[in-house]
Amino acid sequence: MDLVKWINGIHDVPALDWLRNTPLGHAMREIPDAFPASETAHFIGLSLLLGVMIVVDLRLLGLFKRTSYESVLRLLPLAVAGFTVNLITGILFIACNPYLYFTNPAFYLKLIAIGLGGLNALWFTFAEHKQIAGLPNDAPAPTLAKVMAGGSLGLWLLVILLGRLLPTFASTGGG
Repeated sequence: MDLVKWINGIHDVPALDWLRNTPLGHAMREIPDAFPASETAHFIGLSLLLGVMIVVDLRLLGLFKRTSYESVLRLLPLAVAGFTVNLITGILFIACNPYLYFTNPAFYLKLIAIGLGGLNALWFTFAEHKQIAGLPNDAPAPTLAKVMAGGSLGLWLLVILLGRLLPTFASTGGG
């Protein structure tokens, strides 16, 4: 099936009306400061997530050699907190106007990039974290960890870019 035709046909999906009319959707549209407060929280979450990932990934790529791997890896719970804030505020944005998102190709690409970034983070957590935490400062990270760090940087920057592109590709119909 043609993706563009599918996205254009999504205006007829009753679930989007249901989601828009949930108490959460109403609250996001009716409470005067709900949307701006959510945007602020989203920005803070994004700053935590990306700030930590930049430091961790650049350390894995060989920068900040005077800083131990273990110390930068201790920042990862802040990235998880930032991701959690963005997940919650992202759900609030979608409930406010699901048509803006589900009729938007950039939204689907953003979800794919988030999913790949999450899989990358899970792989790192379970396969590499302990080994890297024990490395001396002057030891290079394993090649695979470097490749994954570069991929992580690229994916999270892509997530930001696609988020900024959401209004550009927003559909004019629906909702």
